Amino acid sequence: MKYHILFLALTAALSASAQTLTLEQCQERARQYNHELRDAVLEMEAATELKKEAFTKYFPHISANVMAFRMFDEMVKADGTYPQEIAALSTQFAPLIGTPFSVSEFNRAYAVSASLIQPLYYGGEIVNRNKLARVKQDVTTLKQQLTEKDVVQKVTECYWQLACVRYNLRTIEAAEKQVEAVMEQVENFLKAGVTTRNSLLKVRLRQQELSSARLKLENADHVLRLLLAQQIGIEPAEAEKGFDIVLEDKPVEQPVEAGAALSQTPDHREELQLMGKAVEAQKLQVKVQRSNYLPHLGVGLMGYHTGLGGFSENVKTYLHTNMTNGLVFGTLSIPVSDWWGGTHALRRQKVKLRQAQADYENARQMLQIDIERAWTNLQEAYKQTQIAQASCEEAAENLRMSSEQYRMSTCTLTDLLDAETLNRQAQDKLSQAKATYQIALADYRRKAQ
Repeated sequence: MKYHILFLALTAALSASAQTLTLEQCQERARQYNHELRDAVLEMEAATELKKEAFTKYFPHISANVMAFRMFDEMVKADGTYPQEIAALSTQFAPLIGTPFSVSEFNRAYAVSASLIQPLYYGGEIVNRNKLARVKQDVTTLKQQLTEKDVVQKVTECYWQLACVRYNLRTIEAAEKQVEAVMEQVENFLKAGVTTRNSLLKVRLRQQELSSARLKLENADHVLRLLLAQQIGIEPAEAEKGFDIVLEDKPVEQPVEAGAALSQTPDHREELQLMGKAVEAQKLQVKVQRSNYLPHLGVGLMGYHTGLGGFSENVKTYLHTNMTNGLVFGTLSIPVSDWWGGTHALRRQKVKLRQAQADYENARQMLQIDIERAWTNLQEAYKQTQIAQASCEEAAENLRMSSEQYRMSTCTLTDLLDAETLNRQAQDKLSQAKATYQIALADYRRKAQ
């Protein structure tokens, strides 16, 4: 009992200074701080950048090149005398006939060029890759929405599991008080000599069972609280110091009519929309694959400047060592031989398209079944709460009557302890049934609405 008092005092102290959140507040924090959702947002940013990158392919491709070298030795070397044939080049060379010469020229050079190519027609590749980038962006948006729903569902499940543990702790607390009252009666009967110490031992064993059950529940409470804190973006150290939930007891209401529920189609489901995007992406992949085997047409502009070095001044009078020029050009590429293997690659891509279409139809059917399963689970959970509520009322009445009869010595201690056990089990089942109902209700709303 003293451990129970210590646990309650600790819980009260935490609650007084802690950040206590309702279910809706936990869900809202998860939308803002959950790690999975933050990753989904980053993925959306990456998809946006991919779309912008694909758009740049419409613009000209500009490149620049610089090249320079210096040789260890000259490229042109020769010794001799000028021949008579040199006069045929120009009369000014006539005086050189028969004179000796030594040539050691050209050991360095550089070249600078820049080009601009504007793609005009690439078989639709640029257009379709831009469409693929938009599809990718749509996919990441749908994944982010799906992740958000999944995270909120996980938070809801964790919250109600924690709430169920708290309800069970309340049941344990009530059972401990009842068993403590029974202990007082047994002690009085023992003093009066109307019972044996075996009865006292039975009650003590029951108290130990309750203490053991409480310890397990307190551990589960601690772990679930940390898990819930992690899902809504609260650090473990911060959760240890000051985080708790507001325990809500939401009503259990009769679900809507089955006809209205099952008339829902899965068209709104992100899972089906993702499959639709997969089909759209495969259609574009077919077009991209086909563009690889169509002509590519572009126009361009190029300019260059070159410089040659290492020549003597005499050579420079006859040779231009620096040149600058430019040109306009067009390119047409026709991948003729690529069609041999490209035909099979295109067929393979079309097979993938048919697979994506088949997967879409299968997903549509499975999601419709998923909605019906969620509805069935919700109905079952509601009926289980009704059964558990009736059992709980019967068990409470049985415990009340057994307590009265034990005081009047018309039933045994074993019967009274059994009645207490049945009442505690009924209370636990009711708490579990209520938590299961709330989880099933959230799951149905997530899938059908």
